[in-house]
Amino acid sequence: MISRLFGAYLLKEGMLTEAQLSTVYETMQKVRVKLGLIAVSEKLMTTQQSDEVNRLQAIVDKRFGDISIEKGYLTEEQVSRLLGLQGNQYLSFVQSIVDNDFMDMDSIEKALSGYQNECGFTLTDMEALKSGDSDRIIPLFLPQNVIGYQLEHILICIRSVIRLIDSDIYVDKGCFTDFLDVENFALQSLEGDNKATLCIAGEGKNILTLAEPFAGDEFDVVDEDSLDAVAEFVNCVNGLYATKMNSEFMIDMLPPEYSASGCKFNGKLLVLPVYIKGVKVNIISTFGEFIGK
Repeated sequence: MISRLFGAYLLKEGMLTEAQLSTVYETMQKVRVKLGLIAVSEKLMTTQQSDEVNRLQAIVDKRFGDISIEKGYLTEEQVSRLLGLQGNQYLSFVQSIVDNDFMDMDSIEKALSGYQNECGFTLTDMEALKSGDSDRIIPLFLPQNVIGYQLEHILICIRSVIRLIDSDIYVDKGCFTDFLDVENFALQSLEGDNKATLCIAGEGKNILTLAEPFAGDEFDVVDEDSLDAVAEFVNCVNGLYATKMNSEFMIDMLPPEYSASGCKFNGKLLVLPVYIKGVKVNIISTFGEFIGK
């Protein structure tokens, strides 16, 4: 997720072109992140120290970690932790930028600080973003007053999108609103001790970006068949949520609803924009009364 968010920032700031960013995304899957880059990214070594160890590797037959320990730059425990980070998506993204000679590490670190300041993220927030863990990342993009049950509902939905639809999604800042006008949607309400509704909505054909991979089919238009696929996805999410919360309160799942004719929603609506294959859909969640007109 961070690779898409930070990548969009680098594009906006003119630090990468669209062609360069596409190349980075294409090649990052094949990258094996170098230990020196990880050490610099984790601020355990400076760029100069990493370069020094790389030069020494050219004249002595030793691993980067072993030389760094001998030089006193890293401990054995730190080397072990860094080795465990070599599959991290953010670090693969950075390694791909460096390998393609688009930016150096100092420029990337400076740009990352700019992104952090623009978004108002703390150092702890940035660590969460770099982790790639959606359960740590999504709360950063939600209002602070989201209740625990609603947060869990959203997290289950996001995990399901990543698992079943697209593993490379990213999100934008979510917000509460009392009114929302949507073009097409699929939703399902939950009755019981805690009333809730989960809805996925989109403009134009955007919602097909979820319908097609879930159904394993292609749709030319947003129609009953495609919306039924989205409704089935929502039903799966709610089934997972109901199963998890079954020990805490009673939940009854009402039949899913969907429409391509537009609708106006009222209530305390939590709206989280989610980009699936670069296309935006909205995940809408409510706890309490949900009214559509």
